[in-house]
Amino acid sequence: MRTLKTGKIFPIFGLLLVLMITFPTLVSAKPIYHDVGVYKISGFLVIGPEENVICEGEIHYNIQLVLDSAGGVHWRSCASHNLRGVGSTTGRKYQIISTETRHYNTRDGGFPYEWTYINTSPLISQGKITNMIFTIRNQVTINANGEITVSFSEIEIVYRG
Repeated sequence: MRTLKTGKIFPIFGLLLVLMITFPTLVSAKPIYHDVGVYKISGFLVIGPEENVICEGEIHYNIQLVLDSAGGVHWRSCASHNLRGVGSTTGRKYQIISTETRHYNTRDGGFPYEWTYINTSPLISQGKITNMIFTIRNQVTINANGEITVSFSEIEIVYRG
């Protein structure tokens, strides 16, 4: 199990991805990176509907980077978060069990290009307090001519209770 300080999530994976895109001829056409594991986090701030929540817990992740024989770069990251938190003003207990998926596809670091990000996180409170579910969806798709064919960023927050 690895310990992670807030703000330093997976920096090595970003560096690896940049190197693979910048120097595609230095790598083979096979899966070159795969990692599965668990990070422990603490002091993670979540802004709730009625108060800020200080969380701790675990992030389970699965990351894979594949380079295909046509020069394509394919990166996928899936994670689930199991966090417990305490309200900063009331001391109430909260639970956050969320999922996050990221996909990145490109050819030789150019076009076509596709980036997708989805995060769904429910903030469940103890007692008769408002619960919250927030969902973030982002996607950008650029065709082989460099034209943007899809581009959106959505954030949805639903309050219940």
